[in-house]
Amino acid sequence: MAKITNLIPAEGAKALEQAPARRNKEMLVVMTALVFIEQHALLSRAQLTDAKRSIQALFIRATGEETMLRKLVDILRINRDLHHAFSAISKISVRISTSVEIISKKINYLKNYIMRLNLTPEESANFFSPFLSFTHSFHEKITSFNDRMQTLLDLKEMEARRLHEFRIAHDASERLRQRLSGKLGAEIRGEVETNLRQEVLETFDYAESQENLREAQRKSRQMSDEIAVLLASLKDMCQMAMNPDMRDQSKQPSLNAQPEDDVFTRFMSALRRYPRLRKIKDFILDYFKLYQRAYGMFILDYNNFNRAVETIANNPDEYFDAKQEDEDIRVKMEKLKKIEGLIPFLDTMAESMSQDDRNTFQQFSRHMSEGISAAPSKWEHIREDLLVAKVSAEADLSTRV
Repeated sequence: MAKITNLIPAEGAKALEQAPARRNKEMLVVMTALVFIEQHALLSRAQLTDAKRSIQALFIRATGEETMLRKLVDILRINRDLHHAFSAISKISVRISTSVEIISKKINYLKNYIMRLNLTPEESANFFSPFLSFTHSFHEKITSFNDRMQTLLDLKEMEARRLHEFRIAHDASERLRQRLSGKLGAEIRGEVETNLRQEVLETFDYAESQENLREAQRKSRQMSDEIAVLLASLKDMCQMAMNPDMRDQSKQPSLNAQPEDDVFTRFMSALRRYPRLRKIKDFILDYFKLYQRAYGMFILDYNNFNRAVETIANNPDEYFDAKQEDEDIRVKMEKLKKIEGLIPFLDTMAESMSQDDRNTFQQFSRHMSEGISAAPSKWEHIREDLLVAKVSAEADLSTRV
């Protein structure tokens, strides 16, 4: 018991010699809690220094540590689950990357094939050069789309993490305020307790997490806007790569869709003028079809990506799989459960002391043992450890000279 004895300040020992029975009762509760805390490493040495001063200080410190642990466990769990969820979403990005890679190879083959045709200046000017220019522009846009989708995946993952961190911090702050608004947390008796309460409350100010969320939302929104513009541009190009009779007549023509960009109309005109082109008609049409299919698949992937991300943000339970806790979370959960039992125990013992000051120390000690052993109780899962701690604390307290 040397460690716990060292935790009791000199003024506390002196007070024990002079104080009435109430002071001894409070010291029994405090020392019991301190033994329990030290045995299970629930507070740091610095926190113990503050907590040992009174039941109220101990209550405030334990409450703050409970809130911190709960917040940490929730963040660890959500980060692990988010990583799993976005690993699944990343399959969409992988599919886009694979598609772009395949299209890039087909486009390179097209360029090499056309180079071997020994085109006349008229064939080149009237169709093949505009077609290759169109193809080059399309390739640039889908490559840019792929790059931006990879960036958006990272930004959306960060946004989801920031959103959950904000919710966790907000809930932790509200939980802490409610806990400290109770009798033991609200009726501050000394300067130490006042400062501790303010310090603990300020620790859980969620303004920083709110600002982080806003910044993450701004970045992902900006990238989503860029992708939307890019997809709209790809759609315009695809309109120019299809039969005019099949185009979306309700859509206003793009400012960039000049007549010379209408490659399908150029192709139809070139077919009538150049017999050689008719021999490779199906080959060229396959590329028009490729661009149509590519845009169609990209817009589907983009919409599926957004729906999956929205599900994670709004309904995480529908997306996250139940998985075994990792070791770090398990250890912290065990600590959290012990502190969750300790806090209502301290609150109840403080109330017991105020109910009847006429009880002798021995009567209070028996009452305290009965309270620890009571079932059901919020500290039932730690009652054996509390009884062991009480025996140690009472032995130390009763043998002081």
